[in-house]
Amino acid sequence: MKNTNHLSSAFSLRSLVLAAIPSYVFPALMSFLSGYFLQKTELMAASYTTIGLSSLLSTILSFMMLWQFELKQILVQNKWVRTLLVILLMVSLGVFCTSIFNLPSECFNITFSAFLGAAIITIRQKVKNYKDEKN
Repeated sequence: MKNTNHLSSAFSLRSLVLAAIPSYVFPALMSFLSGYFLQKTELMAASYTTIGLSSLLSTILSFMMLWQFELKQILVQNKWVRTLLVILLMVSLGVFCTSIFNLPSECFNITFSAFLGAAIITIRQKVKNYKDEKN
């Protein structure tokens, strides 16, 4: 017999990939074009390394956190508290990584990209409240 109590989720590998690709491509492309027009080779080099990668990692980690929030039904009611928490964690992780890997010159690029990646995914990704769906 099939279980008809299955609750659908907006989180899947496909939705992760659909969120992760733009989170790398757009910040990298934006910063590369800015570096190209301003003739700053260091910005062009940072676009696909520190800027694009930190945004990608932030998006993936934020996506996994939101997925766990939905599974465990944590902070499903208040979107702004959830968003603020995830953003603060990702920015803190960015600052922590720049201090561990001794990258003070890249601190702004990494933390700002982590902020953007976390902000976009937390605002865009839906987290379902299963209690509302069961009624």
